[in-house]
Amino acid sequence: MSKVLMIGLDGATFALLKPLMNDGVMPFLKKFVSEGVHADLMSTQNPLTPPAWISMVTGRSPEIHGIYDFLRPEFSENQVFLKVNDSRDICCETVWSMVSRQNKRVTCMNFYGMSPPVPIDGYLISGFIPWKHLRSSTYPTSLFETLKNKPNFDYKQLGMDIAEEKKCIQGLDQGEYEPWIDLQSDRDRAWTEVLCYLMKTDPTDLTAVVFDGTDKLQHLFWRYLAPELVDPNPTPWDAHIREMCIAYYRQLDSSIETLVNLSGPDTNVIMTSDHGFGATTEVVYINEWLAQHGYLKWVNDAETDDGWKLTADRIKDHTVMIDWEQTLAYALTPSSNAIYVNMDDGSGKGVKPEEYAEFCDRLKKQLLDYRNPADNGQIFIEPELNQAKIAGKPHFPYSPDITVKLRDYGFVSIVRSGEVVKPRHKPDGTHRPNGIFIGRGPDIKSGEKLEPLSILDITPVLLHLLDLPIPKDMEGRVPTEIIRSDSLISKPVKYGENTRTTQDASQQREEVSDEEKEALMAQLKLLGYMD
Repeated sequence: MSKVLMIGLDGATFALLKPLMNDGVMPFLKKFVSEGVHADLMSTQNPLTPPAWISMVTGRSPEIHGIYDFLRPEFSENQVFLKVNDSRDICCETVWSMVSRQNKRVTCMNFYGMSPPVPIDGYLISGFIPWKHLRSSTYPTSLFETLKNKPNFDYKQLGMDIAEEKKCIQGLDQGEYEPWIDLQSDRDRAWTEVLCYLMKTDPTDLTAVVFDGTDKLQHLFWRYLAPELVDPNPTPWDAHIREMCIAYYRQLDSSIETLVNLSGPDTNVIMTSDHGFGATTEVVYINEWLAQHGYLKWVNDAETDDGWKLTADRIKDHTVMIDWEQTLAYALTPSSNAIYVNMDDGSGKGVKPEEYAEFCDRLKKQLLDYRNPADNGQIFIEPELNQAKIAGKPHFPYSPDITVKLRDYGFVSIVRSGEVVKPRHKPDGTHRPNGIFIGRGPDIKSGEKLEPLSILDITPVLLHLLDLPIPKDMEGRVPTEIIRSDSLISKPVKYGENTRTTQDASQQREEVSDEEKEALMAQLKLLGYMD
């Protein structure tokens, strides 16, 4: 029987993993890579957790599944509101559902955006969930009760503290470094324990888990990890923090070895990441740039950032800093790197529909032409316009009008500043498009490094390795270059019907309970988007 184990390593990059493997920190992963195939895995246009992981597990791009960011804007009478995305906003069928409805069983642990859970034949616990809401994010509910009553196991370690997670993009005080690293280690250890328990007591055909401590550590401690940034003469404190980070990766290597060994030699194993990582060395204030070029108007008492903040402590505090009636373009969140155009709704304010394409072209040209006064360097790289909207084709109303890429791939700042570009005192970590793909197993070649794959290829390859047909409406492909030739002969790639629409899927889903509604509202309040 064809079985697959998928291990997601959030934000993992070969730029870091290879030095760690060569230094003996991750010996199992080094052996695993040498016995399988590996390649860069190219992320979504904006290499960010929500669009990237959802693209990976649907085989569809954000323009189709509708997830661009953790939040989505909703527009009403010259006002903008931000709402949290969840599984009900994913407009495509996930691989978990595709596999389950074809009589194979699934275990899905800690993937972003899976709450409220869609019922599957197997087990699912969504990621990015505060521990108080784990019950409503677990399917079946009996699994939550089992874990809650499991001896010597603290189920709360599976959940996230959103207030703590927001520090990923705001920075930590030095005194918080050690507990932050311990928090990531404890959480990854807890997910390993849960997955081992399920693999031993009720193994399924597709077993998948995401370890997200990699992303969290790399955001805050990249300068302690990246070989080119490590201080050759560190202070005792810096050496201690680096060793704590290295210990995290030693533990991760051990967890991977445990799961792979438990899956057995007949299981195909793939490891993926949603995006890569690198250094960010400056803060770019995109709304300040828009203000200086006449596209955005701050309110008179808008506070000016005197540090390196990407957003206000609460994003809703930022939205009241903008004079919406005199603003033509704006950014709402740092993570989306997106610019939205304020359209004229008939009030005579904003950009008229017939002028939209020309407006976007002009804005794009000005972004490309802008040079940082300090070094005359280009800041905005490859701004992408919303071509579907320009062409009058169907598009999500909350899809960005322009998505920008910065020269250091950092997230934009959306607060007011006295300058557009400000160098950081010390580099932090930020996302890169190049994630990782590693595969090993009875159907997979060995000892080869391949050309980059697309993140859209992962759902098709999972289905193929499970001997299931590939839906005709997949945007990705089965990368046959990773498959052994004898396996392709005995198990050729086969294609089937289109994926089911989310409406079909919703017909199989129970109505959202009052408890789930309460959990979602509590999360919105916790994030500071509602009173």
